[in-house]
Amino acid sequence: MDSVARLIAETYRWQRRLGARVFATPHCCVVADAAHQDVWDANHADNVTAKTEAEIQAVFAAMDRRLGHTPWRVVHSDCLTSDKFLARLALDDVEERFVAIQMALEGDVADRGAPVELRPVMTDGDRDALLRLVMANHAERRDIDGFDSPPEFSAAMVETYRAKGDAYHFHLTIEGGVPIAYGGYAAAPNGVGMIEDLFTLPSARRRGVITGVIATFVDRLRASGCRPIVIVALANERPKHLYARLGFRPVTLARTWTRKLPD
Repeated sequence: MDSVARLIAETYRWQRRLGARVFATPHCCVVADAAHQDVWDANHADNVTAKTEAEIQAVFAAMDRRLGHTPWRVVHSDCLTSDKFLARLALDDVEERFVAIQMALEGDVADRGAPVELRPVMTDGDRDALLRLVMANHAERRDIDGFDSPPEFSAAMVETYRAKGDAYHFHLTIEGGVPIAYGGYAAAPNGVGMIEDLFTLPSARRRGVITGVIATFVDRLRASGCRPIVIVALANERPKHLYARLGFRPVTLARTWTRKLPD
């Protein structure tokens, strides 16, 4: 197993668990947040080690026991998840919703983009601005993959961002006094830096804005001693090419598997 791939898997597990309850079981961890039942990152199983039929059934039972507040059964898989468990998810028609390319930067970022004005999300006004941008992001995703995210879901996402506390640093990008983009970064306890949740309004794209945001976040993470720095790109979306151009190299794949229980 590639040591960087393992570090990346550990980093994203840590990030998803911030602000939620974590229940360790013999064959998985279940992450739960009853206040935000439709947010997959806050209600899921990960760190699944199950391989045998009995172990796999134990994972499903643990999810039912700890996730009774939500109709969703979600598994986040990564490079450490066994093929036998993934095969069982596919056999049971659990939907492979997203495939993410986990990418790592070891050296310097190749392009610094445009100068950007970043404002940390701290006040209620900042959170309102972040919510508007998150809603715009979700509306665009509806057109890309057909996944409908109502306003209350977007609001729940912003609340889970806030629940991650001081470990996860969300910022707005300001242009002419108006928020045009957002993103977050965090220094994980294992020494990996992560850049996550990037979005720019369509009207502000192709001007080096998000490249400038990434370069600034890289500087801050390097200053805190992080190496490598990781970022995720959905396999069916264009940002993966930007990240590669900036020097992030593909390391491994992660997947989100979902099933909604019948009413």
